[in-house]
Amino acid sequence: MDRERHPKGLYVLFFTEMWERFSFYLILGILLQYLTDHEKGGMGMSGGDGTVIVGSYQALAYFTPFIGGLIADRLLGCRRMIVMGGLMMMLGHLVLAWPEKLGLFLGLGLICLGNGAFKPNISTLVGNLYEPSSPLRDAGYNIFYMGINIGAFICNFVAALVRNYVDRNPVYLTSTWKVEGWHAAFATAAVGMLLGVVVFSLNYGLFAKADQNPAADEGPRESLMPLWLQCLLPAALFGVIAWFAASSERWHDWFKRMGMEPPTAAFVAACLPVILFYLRMWIRIPKAGDRGRVAALLVIFTIVIVFWATFMLYTTALTAWARDVTDRVPNSFVRLFTERLPDASENAPPSYYFNAGPETPRPPKKDFEVVSDERYKEMEKAKQLDVKEGQELVVTEEMLKKIYANATDETPILPPKKPLKLINTELFSSIEPGFLILFTPLLVGFWHFLRARNKEPSTSAKIGLGQILTGGAVAVMLLATLSVNESQEKSSAWWLFATYALFTFGELCLSPMGLSLVNKMAPANLRAFMMGGWFLATSFGSKISGIFGEVYVNGTLFDIAIDHQTFWMVLVVANVAAGAIVFALIPWLNRQMAGPEE
Repeated sequence: MDRERHPKGLYVLFFTEMWERFSFYLILGILLQYLTDHEKGGMGMSGGDGTVIVGSYQALAYFTPFIGGLIADRLLGCRRMIVMGGLMMMLGHLVLAWPEKLGLFLGLGLICLGNGAFKPNISTLVGNLYEPSSPLRDAGYNIFYMGINIGAFICNFVAALVRNYVDRNPVYLTSTWKVEGWHAAFATAAVGMLLGVVVFSLNYGLFAKADQNPAADEGPRESLMPLWLQCLLPAALFGVIAWFAASSERWHDWFKRMGMEPPTAAFVAACLPVILFYLRMWIRIPKAGDRGRVAALLVIFTIVIVFWATFMLYTTALTAWARDVTDRVPNSFVRLFTERLPDASENAPPSYYFNAGPETPRPPKKDFEVVSDERYKEMEKAKQLDVKEGQELVVTEEMLKKIYANATDETPILPPKKPLKLINTELFSSIEPGFLILFTPLLVGFWHFLRARNKEPSTSAKIGLGQILTGGAVAVMLLATLSVNESQEKSSAWWLFATYALFTFGELCLSPMGLSLVNKMAPANLRAFMMGGWFLATSFGSKISGIFGEVYVNGTLFDIAIDHQTFWMVLVVANVAAGAIVFALIPWLNRQMAGPEE
């Protein structure tokens, strides 16, 4: 008997997803920094407002896949949706490169819609390449997942190089319209998305068999009208009503006490009809076996929201920690690269020194131009606060005091008008995908080793293990906050390496296994739709993560002070409890999976 091999189409999807994720994660790596940047041409928002937008964007990006999955199931098929979604995301990245506020929201909206068409359907095609009983399906999803993380790993290095180069060599479209490094990086994401679309389109016919033809399905085929009338229209109405209610003078204070700004209130309200739609869909499934399997998936979807709410903090709380608390001065090894490649590091803004210890070099005081608060705000609005070699640093009197507050007589002084070089904050977002690239083959081999001895854990057990490992990752951050005084000293970058290492194993056990579980358990005519449900759980978790990020930045929840130690401690307990619930449900989950696959 010939040994079963992974299908050729897996590797095409691997490279397609790699370039799509390159573009997607490039945006996520710099989005919060761009929104809250006051010195390099960013939007200049508060940390709380920035985390609300990042959380809402992530939530919407993963909210739309359930619609894209349903349209593919009932109307267009997976391949068409993948191409349409890729082109829409590419357009969104180009619009995001337009340095205006309208470009920000329009670009993010297009990316959300494109991701909804692309993401669930490419994941569905991966599973459809295998026979239902194939033992290679889990390994196939792990290989596919490694493609995701290669794109997520390299994107931040490209973003840093492009951003730093354009910051030092700005591009003027007109005499007054300057393209900042942020916008050049956004445009680079569009190139990655274009490559992904090209790779898939050149191999379009290869997936004809794996792409279920909606017109040929023998199962019950309902119109999309219930989706619009029972789900999307009510969701839109609920969202609009909640937005205006949260913005009104009468209700604004109440919503704010509940931790809900207008975007959050609108998202929560819009989710209610969607949840009810899934429940109605589950109740109407005619076969008891199919109904049981969908019920098991809905339970898993609910539990893993805790994972996503924690994991997605890398775009908000962990980004803030890396930017504000982590010591980003290159060590001797990293300087081997940054000294030979100037665009591999960024110039330190004045705010970096506010909580720097006495060992961190400071610019000489004569390098600062002290201006009034009003003048500083004018220069900030005009985007004239760039830190460049050979130029003075613009600060207020209060900022200057903060810069030298922790300095001593032994504090090193930089050469005149020579800025301190720092590792870009977005590069820390590449730690976890880098670990995933290294550890995925090892974990795939370990599961194969156990499978050969009939000792491999079930897919459900792997998900539970991933949830508990995620609790371990947050426990590392709890220790990090206990080990450092965040207002007076910088923290070692090794805390982030340790956190992301545990996140890596947690994600490898949970996320690709979740995709595999959906493909195994969902009825054939609802497979892409249920894949959308998995991403809907990711959406809920992402929005909750954005709320958590706001709590982390502002230090309050429901007008109650929440310090960082309490913040991480709550997440440790939540993730370990979620993992314990999964393990407790394994016997029931296995019974649901025992039925014949469609």
